[in-house]
Amino acid sequence: MLAEANPALLTVLGIIFSVNCIALIIFVLFRQSDSGGIGAAFGGGEGGGAFGTKGQAVVDKVITFMGATFIVLALVFNLVSTGGAKETTKGLDETQQEAPANGGD
Repeated sequence: MLAEANPALLTVLGIIFSVNCIALIIFVLFRQSDSGGIGAAFGGGEGGGAFGTKGQAVVDKVITFMGATFIVLALVFNLVSTGGAKETTKGLDETQQEAPANGGD
């Protein structure tokens, strides 16, 4: 319903979702792990990393925020693109009613 009324909304949500996904991947790759990871390639060592020791706490907070944003955007994008739960349920009811009629012996 919303998708039919405003396709620009789907485009904007898709772009924001894609940028969030790419940024989340980049931040997760640069996060310092116990074994080093890609963050170790940029000055990693004991307590060091791509963003330093204090920067790692900031990166962890950014990853948490972006992960939550990813979930919220995925749910909103799903609701907007399908038009909500009422239409989805209606579509399933119509399919179930037609299946016995079309599935003859």
